[in-house]
Amino acid sequence: MAQYGHLTRLDEAECRLLLATRRFGRVGWNSAAGVQILPVSYGMVGDTIVFRTMNGSPLAELVRPLEVSFQVDDLDDETSTGWSILVHGTSGAAVATLPADMPDPWAPGDRPLVIGIAADHYAGRSIAAD
Repeated sequence: MAQYGHLTRLDEAECRLLLATRRFGRVGWNSAAGVQILPVSYGMVGDTIVFRTMNGSPLAELVRPLEVSFQVDDLDDETSTGWSILVHGTSGAAVATLPADMPDPWAPGDRPLVIGIAADHYAGRSIAAD
């Protein structure tokens, strides 16, 4: 019986390329209130992950330099294939200009606070079932 499935590690270049193809991810950090993992609409400015939030929100804490993780996935139930990218980095990166293709946040309300995440490590995997 032939096996067609795989679990493949992706290198940094592949991770960065895939990260730029999506607009929705999750940011995680150890906040003052405990571990937080929240969804965000994001864009890329060079290698910096950028998203917007509102003042006073839990995400506003990330305007300061904090160690964070950022995850993006693409999974297909029908074909049992997909990939996952996990980025480790530091929040609070300065962002002068938002990308032209920056998606609007899904959450309602004004979100003027721009948060940047400077990546320092990428890990990714691609998977396909047999």
